[in-house]
Amino acid sequence: MALHPLGERVSEPLDDRLRDDDALAEIELTSRLMIAASGAGDRLSQDEIDGLLGL
Repeated sequence: MALHPLGERVSEPLDDRLRDDDALAEIELTSRLMIAASGAGDRLSQDEIDGLLGL
């Protein structure tokens, strides 16, 4: 029994040596800011930005 539909490409697991935790954390923070900004009716205040960044 196939675990993946025919023709679907199966990727190899990521090599932990290529993992960059600092870059992943930066991407997470940037994503939070982008999501919050896109849902805000106006500009985010500095306090809101600081809260999203965990400051």
